[in-house]
Amino acid sequence: MGEYKLITDISKINLDNWREFVFNHPLGNVFQSPEMLQAYKGINNFKAEVICVVKQNVIIGILLYVIQKEGKGILSVLSSRSIIMGGPLAIDNDLKVIDLLLKEYKKNIGRRAIYTQFRNLFDIEFAHSIYAKNGFIYDKHLNILIDLTQAPEKLKSNISKNRRGNISKSLNKGACFIEIKDKPKYLECVNLINKTYKRIGLPCPGEDYFLKFYDELHPKNILKSFALEVDKKLVGTRLELCYKDTVYDWWAGADNKYKNFYPNDVIPFQILVWGHNNGYKTFDFGGAGKPGVPYGVRDHKMKFGGELVEYGRYLHIHKPFLYYMGIIGLKFYKIIKHGIFHRKK
Repeated sequence: MGEYKLITDISKINLDNWREFVFNHPLGNVFQSPEMLQAYKGINNFKAEVICVVKQNVIIGILLYVIQKEGKGILSVLSSRSIIMGGPLAIDNDLKVIDLLLKEYKKNIGRRAIYTQFRNLFDIEFAHSIYAKNGFIYDKHLNILIDLTQAPEKLKSNISKNRRGNISKSLNKGACFIEIKDKPKYLECVNLINKTYKRIGLPCPGEDYFLKFYDELHPKNILKSFALEVDKKLVGTRLELCYKDTVYDWWAGADNKYKNFYPNDVIPFQILVWGHNNGYKTFDFGGAGKPGVPYGVRDHKMKFGGELVEYGRYLHIHKPFLYYMGIIGLKFYKIIKHGIFHRKK
């Protein structure tokens, strides 16, 4: 390792230097920032850790990862995984630094997670050989990006005719798009998100997760919350992470009883306009599934006129037996949660 120094003790990393490194890196993103680390601190079922590479007291590499799980007991065991968004970051995309980070990461993660998944936010082909050398398997995965430098009129014209019609209908019927400014209203958004995830049978973090992110990131103007209201009732919401020149779509929820107000059409479009008006250049619409595999979420997102990109993911399975058991467990979780919710209704 020679002149390079690896640091994993957060207390020994200068946060200002870390912040500057990520912000000035061409591929720097919110998910590798110290602000994200602080947001995760103390949240049940989430543990954020970092590996830092230093050369002559200057940070030249960062890897922030989050070990997360669902619930308690057997579900916790079957769902423990490490997720890495937008990392690692190395100065000048130095492959030696990336290799050091991956090696140290594998040593640190040990068997604390069933698997590791890198979710790429940019083209990582330049480092493919390094990932492969360290036992990570590339998995094709799509993402959708929308250019926010276009004028609002162009952003709207890029949207499918049907979606444009839905947006007009909703606003003409009195629906109101708002930015959430206070915590009580934010908690209404969180409640709607949780209800939505229960309805579709997917796990969702508890209120403590969303509150911690609000307390840490809302004052810094990183977390933005938007909603659609009908007669003062919140019927749809989206939470966004805003960093540098990018708006990252994060969490969403909608009340099925108000489908005829099309919150899932109105809110994304209004966020695009908001992003343009506030100087952002890119809207990252998030995951769009695997190429060639039908995916309704992708079909919906593509109607907003974005560019489909394949940055893919990297996977390393640490516990093969539990990994495949976990896949089965998640399916059962979805079935059980979905069934319970509908019986309660």
